[in-house]
This record gives sequence, structure tokens and C-alpha cells, in this order.
Amino acid sequence: MPSSTRPRPRPRPPSTAMAVNGVESRDWAEMPSDALATVFGKLDVSDLLTGAGLVCRAWRQLAATDTTLWRRVALSSPCNHMENKEAEAMARTAIDRAAGTLDVFWADTFVTNDLLFYVSQRAPSLKSLKLSFCLQWMLEALKGFPQLEELDITICVLCGDLCEPIGKACPQLKCFRMNMDCGPNWNMDDTEALGIANNMPELRELQLIGNNLSNDGLISILDHCLHLESLDIRQCFHVQMDDALKSKCARIGNLKLPHDSISDFKYRDICVFSCGSEDDALL
Repeated sequence: MPSSTRPRPRPRPPSTAMAVNGVESRDWAEMPSDALATVFGKLDVSDLLTGAGLVCRAWRQLAATDTTLWRRVALSSPCNHMENKEAEAMARTAIDRAAGTLDVFWADTFVTNDLLFYVSQRAPSLKSLKLSFCLQWMLEALKGFPQLEELDITICVLCGDLCEPIGKACPQLKCFRMNMDCGPNWNMDDTEALGIANNMPELRELQLIGNNLSNDGLISILDHCLHLESLDIRQCFHVQMDDALKSKCARIGNLKLPHDSISDFKYRDICVFSCGSEDDALL
């Protein structure tokens, strides 16, 4: 047959890996779902909701239906100028996608009473709750977290004695952090310390940076919280570490005292400003 009449070879169908101008390209929409879930699991909630989870139909489907991606929800606002309402809307979407499997919820500033109730109604197995700089939150919502093991309320607006009802609402609490924006001129007050001592017997870790408890309050905690392994009372300037108190604290493996440095504390600048001089904080 003359060469001019020979049939031309048919082009190969496109594949997931092709050479374009000598550079290999891939159809990322066909990535195996288990591999994609591993990648998604390393992303922040905000990145997943506003970026990767919107790339294509397959990625949107995985982000919307794989509840394992939403067991840990951590959101900050507004470091990227995100409005509080937008942050709250994102939190609600993430909570819905967890479909009752949410274990960890960490947020700051934008958390409202309504949002906390929303979490409590949809996350009955929540284990860890961290709130910082929140202007509103209600104790009533904590009654929806009977399995809570870790509670961190750092520099939040709190009203009244909350430690006693918190301990009663969350009987499995093992880690409690309540770090306050206060100073050495504030009156000595053991109300919170006694609430902890009498209602949180399972505690392993306690952090009370900037609290106004006295030696008596600390002794009560040490006498009643017998499982305590870590105690942080930095910036608690009403506590005077005499020999008797040092002896009681000897069993605590990780102990940080009132004048110890707070250089490793995330909100150290606020505590240095409010709770004592910079020289005190660096002792």
C-alpha cells in the first residue's frame, strides 16, 4: 500500500498522568479518597472551608461528607481580618459536618452564647473545649458536655463563682485552665480555689495564671485533688511559698510557681502588663 494511503495512528486517550510540554501533569480530582483525606486532615478548618474543600466536585464531596476531618475544630478570628460573623458561620458549618463526632473545639473572641449552645447540642461527646478572650459564654451550655476532659477559659469575661458548677457539670474533667487578666493589687480570694478543690477530684493538670488565691486555697486544692500531676500558679502573687507549702507541692511532677517566667505562655504580654512588672515575670 502506498505510504500516502496508510491510515494514521489514532491519538491515545488522555490519562491521569500526561506530558504537557515535557512536564508531567495529573488530574488531582482522581486522587484516591484515603490519600486526599490524609492531606485534608493536615489543613486548618478555615483553609478547608474556603480553599481546598472547594477545588472540584470530588474534593467538595469529600470535605462535606468525611466526618473524620471535622472531629477537631480550631478557629481564630480575626487575624486575617475575618469578621466575627463569618468566623461563627464557619464554626457552625464545621460542627454540622462533624455530625456528632466532634471531640475538640477551640476558638477565641467570636464565640457567643448562641454558638456555645450550638456546640453543646451537636457535640455530646466533646472532650476538649478551649475559649480565649470571649466576651460572652454561659455556664448553662457546659451541661451539654458531660464527657468533657479538658477545659481552658483564658482571659474570658466570667461572672460569679463558676468553678463549683463547672466541676459538677463536667465530672470527668482532668485538665482545667483558668487564666485571668488581673493584678497583685486585687483582693485575695479563695472562692475559685475552693470550688476547684471540692468539685474537680479527677484533675491531673491545673493552670491558674493570674489567680488571686491564697496559701489556704492552694492547700485545699492539694489536699483534695490527689491525682494532680501538673500545677501552674504563675503570677499568683498572693501565694507565699513557705516551707509547709513547698512540702505539700513536692509530689507535683510539673510545678510552676508565682514568680517563674511566663515566657512560654501564649498571652504573656497581657499578663506582664496586668499582673506584675516585666522583671517579676522574668524571675
